[in-house]
Amino acid sequence: VRALVSPILAPTVHGSHARRVYMLAVVVAAAGFAARARTLTPESSRWPQPHTLARRRQLQVAMLEEEAGPSLPSIPTVLYTALGATAVYGLSEKVPRLLSDGPSEALAPLALDVFFFGFACVSLAKGMGLIGKIDYAALDGRDVGSLAKEAGAWAAAGEVPTQSPDGFEVATFAGGCFWGTELHFQRIPGVVATCVGYTQGGVPAPTYEQVCSGTTGHTEALQLLFDPSECSYESLCAKLLSTVDPTARNRVGNDRGTQYRHGIYSHTPEQAEAARRALELEQAKQSAPVVTEMLPARVFYPAENYHQRYLQKGGQNAAKNAPEKVRCYG
Repeated sequence: VRALVSPILAPTVHGSHARRVYMLAVVVAAAGFAARARTLTPESSRWPQPHTLARRRQLQVAMLEEEAGPSLPSIPTVLYTALGATAVYGLSEKVPRLLSDGPSEALAPLALDVFFFGFACVSLAKGMGLIGKIDYAALDGRDVGSLAKEAGAWAAAGEVPTQSPDGFEVATFAGGCFWGTELHFQRIPGVVATCVGYTQGGVPAPTYEQVCSGTTGHTEALQLLFDPSECSYESLCAKLLSTVDPTARNRVGNDRGTQYRHGIYSHTPEQAEAARRALELEQAKQSAPVVTEMLPARVFYPAENYHQRYLQKGGQNAAKNAPEKVRCYG
């Protein structure tokens, strides 16, 4: 945007240099898009056929380990960097001229450069987690049906719990946009408390901006407490699989990217066995490979408070067995 607008405002100041910077920004952005395109590759093109479910699980773990190394810059990071670089270039030309000649017709483009440079710096700082850290102690608690504060305490201690202090079992699932996933599970009798957050990544205590960059390895997820005397873990797995296309990798609905992959993350060997059975039953219904992750639970980092119970706060019904359709957007 800056590369397009600035030459229009000050064509005599930038001249051919602006065109060079513009083309550089376009090339860098295009390279970023091409490099990140692999994360959106349909799953069916990446799994050799055929595979047993167990073999796919082994390949899935190997693929995650492969992708756990240094990751490519995300598309927003590439664009913000290009934006900041072009703004710096513009400032390097205009500031000396302003100091030597005084205010001129280049004042408006100078202000534009300052604005875009500041915007790029703030955006990059958020993406790197330098600002906007989450205060886990300030998150919602059980008094409003939220597990966020307890999950924050577990995350701060590096714990992967199996039970809450009052004896409820802990479960973790990922089903795309966590707003909708949370509301689906809030409505299930026997689910005591829920919270949304991030898991299965390599960066401690990530923020929403970091996870959305697609470079931390996290997926948007839900952690909950449930009473196994009222609802079984198998039924919770079945519910998750009913809300996603289990054959679509890194995609749920129109949300695409590694942060939207779906998964079942077991906290105990018993949960792992139940998850395996649920995925085998699902595979029997599908002609394409089921690619829902089945992995041991890792530290779960609760999301910012404004994400917690988001759809309920927006007016959607979270009552048990509520029949209304879950609307993640709109």
